[in-house]
Amino acid sequence: MENYSGYDKFRNCFVCSPTNPIGLHMTNSYVGERSHMEIVPNENMCGLNGIMHGGFSLMIMDEIMYYAVDYFGVDSVTLHSDCDFKSPAVIGHKLIAEGWVTKRDGKKFYAAGELRDAETGMVVVTATGLYYEMDLSKFLPDEE
Repeated sequence: MENYSGYDKFRNCFVCSPTNPIGLHMTNSYVGERSHMEIVPNENMCGLNGIMHGGFSLMIMDEIMYYAVDYFGVDSVTLHSDCDFKSPAVIGHKLIAEGWVTKRDGKKFYAAGELRDAETGMVVVTATGLYYEMDLSKFLPDEE
C-alpha cells in the first residue's frame, strides 16, 4: 500500500478511530494552525475515583501534538514526549486539548500542547513533543 487515507492509517486507533469499538472516538479539528479535540472522560477512564488516569492525559496530548504536525501535510511518528500534570482531570468534565508546532527543523517537528478543563478553566496537563516526518508506508507492516 503506497498511499494511506486517514481511515487506512488510523482505522483501529484507540484515540481517533470512529470504528474502534472500545476507542475514545475523538475527532480533530483546526483552529488556525492549532489542532483541537474535546472529550468528556467517563468512569471507565478512572485512576483514582472521580479522576481520569494520567495515562489517558498523556495519550491525548500525544494525539493532539501529532495532529498539530499533521496540519503541515506530513505524516510523522513520535520520537519523544514530555508531560507535566498541573491539576486533576475530573470525570464528567469536558476537557479541551490544543496542540501546536513550535519549531520545524527539516524533518523534525517540535510541538506543544495543553489539556484544559472547560468547566473550571484549569490547565490539567501541558506537554511538549518531538515528531519526525516519515513515510508511513515504509513504517507500517504489510497487511495480508
